[in-house]
Amino acid sequence: MARVKLSEYKAKSLLVPGYNGVTLRLATLDEDCKQLDDSVAYVIKVDQGIKKRGKQGLLRLNVHKTEAKTACSELAERGFERFVAEPMFAHDESEEQYVSFERTREGIKVTYSKAGGVNVEDNPDSIRVYDIADVPLPKDFVNAITTCMEKEHLSFVEINPIVVRGDTCTLLDAAVLADSAGDFQASWSDDDRVEPHVPSDAELTVAELNNNSPAAFSLRLLNPDGALWLLLSGGGASITIADEASNAGKADLIGNYGEYSGGPSGEETYLYTNAVLRAAFASRAPKKAIIIAGGVANFTDVKKTFTGIIRSLKENLDPLHEHGFKVFVRRGGPNEVEGLAMIEKFLKDNNLFGSVHGSDAVLTTVIHEALEAVDA
Repeated sequence: MARVKLSEYKAKSLLVPGYNGVTLRLATLDEDCKQLDDSVAYVIKVDQGIKKRGKQGLLRLNVHKTEAKTACSELAERGFERFVAEPMFAHDESEEQYVSFERTREGIKVTYSKAGGVNVEDNPDSIRVYDIADVPLPKDFVNAITTCMEKEHLSFVEINPIVVRGDTCTLLDAAVLADSAGDFQASWSDDDRVEPHVPSDAELTVAELNNNSPAAFSLRLLNPDGALWLLLSGGGASITIADEASNAGKADLIGNYGEYSGGPSGEETYLYTNAVLRAAFASRAPKKAIIIAGGVANFTDVKKTFTGIIRSLKENLDPLHEHGFKVFVRRGGPNEVEGLAMIEKFLKDNNLFGSVHGSDAVLTTVIHEALEAVDA
């Protein structure tokens, strides 16, 4: 899955217990400024994912409540509309340190420098990579960051500068990248992205389908040029498949995230599959695969939903062959045997067969088979 940048305000809200910053939007500036404290001097920064704001003149220091609107309006003249206000923190530049946490296949990699701030690149000899256990920062702080990364599906956290006084760490600036599928599970959302998600035609189609059906449908494009395209039944399956790809270091290959559940009809799964395929055909990935998967359903009829999926695949055979798709299946539930036999025959007859598994197979089997097919 793709990585998305969160606003600094949201990043610190996640990372700092009791964070006392205030988000300011140009569209609601009058109301937002009312949240500021009359007795506090603030730093106001552009909050749109831009680095080195100090060097670019994109912050204002020692701003009081009565001056905040003017400060934001000045920055808005340069085309910005989103800001964060934080109480000034008195410190010496010599106290500024640098640290970043990045999730990798081997675990979380920590990069640290005793010399941080805007000129951290000027001190390359001070920058070192550490194992989690050896980071020269308070252990409670390190544990809190890594716990937050896991809970909130964060893939990268950069804090520069950070000021450490005893066991207290003050985050003066923070940048966070999150796994794009995380907004289904984490406490951040589209509105917290620096560049808000704009729904595609396929997503709008599925949203309308969901609104007009007693069943449930969702679709989110993660990487328009992804290689793996998912037709998943049930939110648990969606999370399991996405996490398995992430754990394998291949999250960026996933094109979409979403599910169908609640006993949809064959017609509805036909329409849902059409929407996913429309997005998949637009991908520029050289090799592509479709994963049709889910846990063992209680109410969703496997044969009925497969009837709709097969109908859509049949109508799109030419582009499926043109793009070299293979289809990997793992499903269980009512009419499982008949449904699996039906889709296996169709896939083999039409040169789309990757694999077909029933409920006796581990759910994550298909993600590894599909990864091998597209990432060879």
